[in-house]
Amino acid sequence: MNTPKPSWPLKLLISSSLVLTGTAVVPFSLSSTGLDTGRVEAASTYTTTANLNLRKSASTSGTILLTIPSGRSVTYLGTYGSWYKVSYGGQTGYVSAQYVKVSTSSTMTTTSTKTYTTTVNLNLRKSASPTGTILLTIPSGRNVTYLGTYGSWYKVSYGGQTGYVSAQYVKVSTSTTTTTAKTYVTTVNLNLRKSASSTGTILLTIPSGRSVTYLGTYGSWYKVSYGGQTGYVSSQYLKASTTTTNTSTGSGRTIVIDAGHGGYDPGAVYGSVQEKVLTLDIAKRLASTLSGTYNYNVRMTRSTDTYLSLANRVSLTKSYNGSAFVSLHANSSTNASYHGHEVLVPTTESYTTNPYVSASRNLGASINRELGARIPTIRNRGVKYQNVYVVGKNSVPSTLVEYGFMTNQNDRAHLTSTTYRQRMAEATASGIHQFMRSTY
Repeated sequence: MNTPKPSWPLKLLISSSLVLTGTAVVPFSLSSTGLDTGRVEAASTYTTTANLNLRKSASTSGTILLTIPSGRSVTYLGTYGSWYKVSYGGQTGYVSAQYVKVSTSSTMTTTSTKTYTTTVNLNLRKSASPTGTILLTIPSGRNVTYLGTYGSWYKVSYGGQTGYVSAQYVKVSTSTTTTTAKTYVTTVNLNLRKSASSTGTILLTIPSGRSVTYLGTYGSWYKVSYGGQTGYVSSQYLKASTTTTNTSTGSGRTIVIDAGHGGYDPGAVYGSVQEKVLTLDIAKRLASTLSGTYNYNVRMTRSTDTYLSLANRVSLTKSYNGSAFVSLHANSSTNASYHGHEVLVPTTESYTTNPYVSASRNLGASINRELGARIPTIRNRGVKYQNVYVVGKNSVPSTLVEYGFMTNQNDRAHLTSTTYRQRMAEATASGIHQFMRSTY
């Protein structure tokens, strides 16, 4: 690629082919690359034929995590002798295979998880005991998801947490949609902390004007969820939301996602970790979030391990009638101390033919802001002007994201973590959406 040599450590940026033909995208297997992959086996659904114990290990002496009522659907994860590994009610464990049957389509639609409604402000406790640690207080009239019975206590999930409530203070819900979680809006840039204290560890900083989901009150602090994380914020810096959400949908606009490198071009390599694998995984997560959460049409320049030239990536954007283009990369350097994420936007030099320089910079700034807020454990290197082919030669607002340095220990730990790759995707999706909402 005939481009000026950058003034900071940056590996050759080549990017990669094929088309995402649908909107349901799932991450592919990364097991051969040494990454933290999580489960990659395709899920099947089974139905319990009896009240069935979910155990911590594949043994009749294994600790009982909860009892799954008869007729409930569980997600199959693997076979261990006469036991199935399954997930149910937010927990993963083992059940005896003889007490489940393959779900039919009718079973899957008629056996939904039971929902209860709280009749008072009710403590969700860590154990089935009135002396159990209080996880949070569930306001009266809120729906909780029933997971099992433990004497006079119900195991339930609410607000991203699982615990126990006294059964006498809940009633069968007449509708699973009659109540929704209360939403607040931040009035300043607000720290989300690990504990309800001004000295609590800061998980991330929530930008002003963002909606958070209320989960409980702890003195002058609210427990809330935002950006896939749960923590505590000072209640004085929140106001009640006038709507249930602050995110309008993408209205069917098309976002083109470009997973850097591919095929015979691995990009940066560190041991068994290859940039082309990282970028494709993040791209698939990003596509899923953009389509599922924000209702955008998403097209990928490549959805498999295929090589694609830079010029082809740019031309695909035009043929897809894209509204924005984002190329995904991971950085590298001979100096292991270099670290952090950065976003590249076009210059105003003659190299750039993209007519949307200003919009591209706004797009890059929006993504950079979300990455900085949601993943504060990676240094924010900021937005940088650089002559990059897929950005400068494109025909729509375009930017290139470098998620971190594979050659730096801290950045590499984030890049090879399923959890953090998901956060990277969600932060990028939010940044894209904030830009699209303010531009169109």
